Amino acid sequence: MIFSLALALCGLVRSEPLWPAPSQATFREATRLCSQGRYSQADALSQQLAGEERDLLHAVVGLSRFEDLHDPQTLRTVKAQLESAIGKLDDDTPRERFWLALALVQKSVVAGKLGENLSAAWSGRKAAALCQKLRDQGYQSPDIDGILGGYLFWKAQSLGAARHLFGGDTRTRGIALTESAAKSQSPLRDAYRSSLAWMRFEQGRYAEGLAICRTALEEFPENRIWRQAEGDMLFRLGRREEALSVYRRSWNEYAGVETIPVNRLSAAGNLGRIHLAMGNDDSARHWIQVFDDPRYRAARPWLPASLVREIAPVRRRLGLPSP
Repeated sequence: MIFSLALALCGLVRSEPLWPAPSQATFREATRLCSQGRYSQADALSQQLAGEERDLLHAVVGLSRFEDLHDPQTLRTVKAQLESAIGKLDDDTPRERFWLALALVQKSVVAGKLGENLSAAWSGRKAAALCQKLRDQGYQSPDIDGILGGYLFWKAQSLGAARHLFGGDTRTRGIALTESAAKSQSPLRDAYRSSLAWMRFEQGRYAEGLAICRTALEEFPENRIWRQAEGDMLFRLGRREEALSVYRRSWNEYAGVETIPVNRLSAAGNLGRIHLAMGNDDSARHWIQVFDDPRYRAARPWLPASLVREIAPVRRRLGLPSP
């Protein structure tokens, strides 16, 4: 604390609020409601805000809704709301720089889900550059850390061995920054906590990822997204009976609640591969046949690419044709 105070007195740490407390409180309550699946109530809170803050809260709520319930129209609406927010902002002041970074990182996520990979990469890179500029100017914020940390880790992770040709291995720094944001009181803490859980998954540190999932589930026990993440971690840890139980619950929880049954189909695929790993070939065959059922064709483009890849050898081992 003394060191931070000294830096502030020397002008190296800025004390001006980039995110005013009243706005933070509104966002915090909205994201809490989203974690409980109460999206309409969360979205209604945007009426307390104005301008780009209102647009961004609409987008944050809409993206949370889409992750859970998969209505493609929601994603298109979110994209328009983010474009509206970005159009109201520029890089002239630290506050606008901060809000532009928040909007751009959300735009990157949306673009990735729509398969617009170049747009996703550009938006993420621009958001990180804005955050680095704020850090260089002495601003401190868990959201600056969370955005920059996510970019540093996932960029290096996606480049593989080529990362050493494009800025080096920045994953350790990315994890440290993300962990700091995940432990903060930021209204977007749950997004950083999720990013951190999947960083641990990518590292093969599944026990740490599971601990993050279960901490989140203690806070939001009915959260369907965290439950599926818990199932993934358990399966990787070889705790198959527990993983099976989690995904059975997930399959039932998602019955009839999604516009396009992406998460329900993911549960079916995971049930198939868990049963196969346990030697239950008949049960595995049943769930892979459910996964391949033509009635779920509309959901397939939205499935995680990693799950689609991992189901292919399961299908082959069972002697099942590709859909």
